[in-house]
Order: sequence, then C-alpha cells, then structure tokens
Amino acid sequence: MIASQVRSNRMLQTKHYSNGQLAVLMRDKDGEPLAELSVMRDSVELAPDEFIVKDYSENTDLAQELLKLKLFVPTDRFILIGPHLCPICRIST
Repeated sequence: MIASQVRSNRMLQTKHYSNGQLAVLMRDKDGEPLAELSVMRDSVELAPDEFIVKDYSENTDLAQELLKLKLFVPTDRFILIGPHLCPICRIST
C-alpha cells in the first residue's frame, strides 16, 4: 500500500483489486473513504504500476484536479468503459 499526501485533509491510497490491478482511493485525514479513483477491468492488460482512472460521474472534478496537479501521469492509452473514454495512468512518484 502506498499513501501520498494530496492536501492536508486528503490522501491517495493504493491497494490491489482481486485481479491484481492497481486500485487508487482517496481518503480523508481520518482515513475515511472519499472516492475510488480507479476501475477494475479483467479484459485490460496493465503494467503493475498502471491503473484505469474513473474520471466520470462523481469523480469528474476530482480526477481532473489530480491530473492538473500531475499526481496522475497519463500513459497516452485509454479504455472505453460504457460511454466513457477513461485514461490509463500511473501515480507520480
């Protein structure tokens, strides 16, 4: 698990989905969940440090903020999930 500070009241946390893909979560300062920023897809091959960004629905603004802050590094690959074209990214180190 990797946790990195986003702002004083939020942090990113990583874990893995049941298929081994990277899961990215946002938690508040008390460790309570705020958002799941990734999506699991068995049909997509990802490197161990890559994840599919859930940048739609309730995550639209938050995902865009994290991309602008360069906390998510795009790989220039995308996956279509329903009607949404989701970027495949890495977490900036």
